[in-house]
Amino acid sequence: MMLYGVYLYYCCNSFTRASRALEPYVKRSSVAIWNWLQRLAPICDRFDVDRSMVSCIYVDETMVYIKGIQAWVWVAYEPVKKIFLAFRISYHGNTIDAYAFLTELVRRYGRKVVWTDDAGWYKEACGWLRVEHHVYPQEQKNLIERMNQFIKDRVECFDDLFPCFREGCDRKHVHNWISVFRFYHNYVRENEETGKAPLQADGLPEYMRFIKLMQEVVALS
Repeated sequence: MMLYGVYLYYCCNSFTRASRALEPYVKRSSVAIWNWLQRLAPICDRFDVDRSMVSCIYVDETMVYIKGIQAWVWVAYEPVKKIFLAFRISYHGNTIDAYAFLTELVRRYGRKVVWTDDAGWYKEACGWLRVEHHVYPQEQKNLIERMNQFIKDRVECFDDLFPCFREGCDRKHVHNWISVFRFYHNYVRENEETGKAPLQADGLPEYMRFIKLMQEVVALS
């Protein structure tokens, strides 16, 4: 029920609706489902992407609010298979933060060609790392924006869904939310164009795949 409840949440993006959908089976509050999600994040962090599957990397960033303070979520995609590769959360949008994110991408996936918008911090950061950098050509920009917008639409609602009342918030709850979402996007959610998740390896229904993969990783722990 815990796994199914978290799956329902990512389908509808509402803890209240996920709680109501569970009512015929078990009564759990929206807060309980939020806590379930936080517990699953360390498991989802174990799912990584083989660097041989990454042909090039598209990088973008979006601004969110954490406890009313501006923050940036940096995201990286593999455009051919539409894989959500990695993310980083920072309180600044500048060359130093772009460099830190790109450094992590190089460590995990090698020195792949990086495509971004024309923000100056990307060009400078790629220069520091000696990584080949290109700006999206106009004819590809709409395609890239559609790819990016799906995740942006989700993360940009943090100010409403996750107001943090803790002093000195360490952003861990935001990291956990994106970690589980990354797993959901790569392994569970079936793309409307391809009819399967980017890293799907079976023909199971979405909710069964979510539960099966989670249980397999827990069993190996």
